[in-house]
Amino acid sequence: MSLGSFGEKLAERFLINKGYKILERNFRCKQGEIDIIALDGIVLVFIEVKTRRNQKFGLPCEAITSEKLRHLKKAVAYYTMISSVEQYDMRIDAIEILIKDGKQYLHHLENVQE
Repeated sequence: MSLGSFGEKLAERFLINKGYKILERNFRCKQGEIDIIALDGIVLVFIEVKTRRNQKFGLPCEAITSEKLRHLKKAVAYYTMISSVEQYDMRIDAIEILIKDGKQYLHHLENVQE
C-alpha cells in the first residue's frame, strides 16, 4: 500500500469516528482528484489528504498550494454539476498526516481557503 493510500485510509477512519458519512474516495475527473467526499451532517465536504514521513519539505498541509487548491475547486465544481448536490452547503477541508518515529499525527483543517 502506498503512503498516500495509507494516509487516506487513516483519514477515512478518523472522519467516520467523528460521525462523517463517506460518500466517495478518489473521485477523478479531467479537472483533478478529490481524495474523500463525505457528509458532515448536512454539509458536503471535499477533503484533500496529505501524508508525509518527515518534515523535510515542510508540513504536509504546506503541499496544498494555491494551484492545487484551484484544481481541487474545479474538480468540486465538476462533481457538483454531475451529482446534483446543489442543495447542500459545501466546504473544502484538508487532513494532514505526519508519520514520524512510529507515531501518526493527524490534523484536520476545516474550510481551507486561499
